[in-house]
Amino acid sequence: MGLIERELTEEERMNTRVVLAHVLPFVMWLTMMVWLDDPAWNYNARTLGGLLLLAFFRPWRWYPKFQLRNVPIAIGVGVGIFLIWIGFESPWVAHSLPGLTEWYDRLFVDLTQPFKVRELFERGDGTWVPFMVIEEGIHAGRHVYDPRVTGWLNFSIHMIGTSVIIAIIEEFFYRAFVYRWMQGSPFYEIDAGRLNWKLLILISLFFAVSHIEWGAAVICGITYGLLYIKTKDIWAAIIAHGVTNFLLGWYVIVFDAYQYW
Repeated sequence: MGLIERELTEEERMNTRVVLAHVLPFVMWLTMMVWLDDPAWNYNARTLGGLLLLAFFRPWRWYPKFQLRNVPIAIGVGVGIFLIWIGFESPWVAHSLPGLTEWYDRLFVDLTQPFKVRELFERGDGTWVPFMVIEEGIHAGRHVYDPRVTGWLNFSIHMIGTSVIIAIIEEFFYRAFVYRWMQGSPFYEIDAGRLNWKLLILISLFFAVSHIEWGAAVICGITYGLLYIKTKDIWAAIIAHGVTNFLLGWYVIVFDAYQYW
């Protein structure tokens, strides 16, 4: 006797649509990051793909509208996380407290190389930098994301991708979806203000795995999560995330710190 297929209820169909709206943009971003080789076109493709999927699924449909009163705290959190992210490895800290920078590097950077410092690469002019450089040609010694290599158009698209698109994708995935999905189903009916420290820390660790500076990323994930929980405004977390990434992008250019990109 064959299995009888049961027709999905309206609630089940709704739940499927909402889950896909939160998950597919994130999956697309990770998949293209792995599959596409050329760095500049990789980020361009991810940015365009993310924009199209967000416009198609519109995950914000299931959330309250943007609340202007949360902008100041969101910007403050974004700036604070930026300072935490670059703080221990910043030029002034590395110069004043080199031992602190070294042990931060050993303990909280790159889970694939525990207790080791960042690998350095020779630029060809006698200097060493903590990121891979182009070895030959007119751009030798520069990073592949350097706007002098990719052009300012590609750099601008990269900034949009990291400051806007991925901020939206990751906040809807990690904070809005996964955190509540682990508390019950349908996840979009779970109170966004419900604080569960164990799950918040777990999701933040999951978030940190995809970042080289994993120690800062854990703090980042917890802080964005708390911001969303306290305000119940996913846009506050998105703005904070976007501000952090935007400042990191300009820091990369000004201080030649491409290890963050």
